[in-house]
Amino acid sequence: MFGDLVLKNRSYRSFDMTKRIGEENLKKYVDLARITASTANLQALKYRIVHTEEECAKALSCTKWAGYLKDMQIPPADHNPTGYVVICCDTDITNNVTAFFKDTGIAAQTILFAAAEDGFGGCMIGSVDEAKIKNELSIPENMTVTLVVALGAPDEKVELTDFEGDIKYYRENGVHYVPKRSLEDVLI
Repeated sequence: MFGDLVLKNRSYRSFDMTKRIGEENLKKYVDLARITASTANLQALKYRIVHTEEECAKALSCTKWAGYLKDMQIPPADHNPTGYVVICCDTDITNNVTAFFKDTGIAAQTILFAAAEDGFGGCMIGSVDEAKIKNELSIPENMTVTLVVALGAPDEKVELTDFEGDIKYYRENGVHYVPKRSLEDVLI
């Protein structure tokens, strides 16, 4: 059921590196993302798949994770993602990159739902050193990095909690807690 998939699709920040996500899985996820809705049907998004250990290390070095958990190493040592999809907007197609942020979100969510269906998980990462990741992964100059999706086999527990005045996620006893506003709080 779709609702179960939504609940299973959390932002994971710790992964079992012995269970690698393969290139074919990543291509399958991008194939699904490429057929989702596109602003003016321009299809301006392009995708850089990252799956080798060497390239995964490069991608990780270009990202910053879990801003609320400043005193922790995230992901923990030896619990890194085993794949990434770097989502870019092709400026040869459009110079209005911000118009494609919606497309980026749709594509990223599609990738994460597909991964969750396969027993994987991931995290959308917006805090990226764009110049560095473009250099490290040989991404062409006409591409603007809009988001990075980190993927792998989650090895952490993520629990949703009721919002009680603070939206900051936190960790206790190895569990990652994410406060969510109630349905009544979000309906206007």
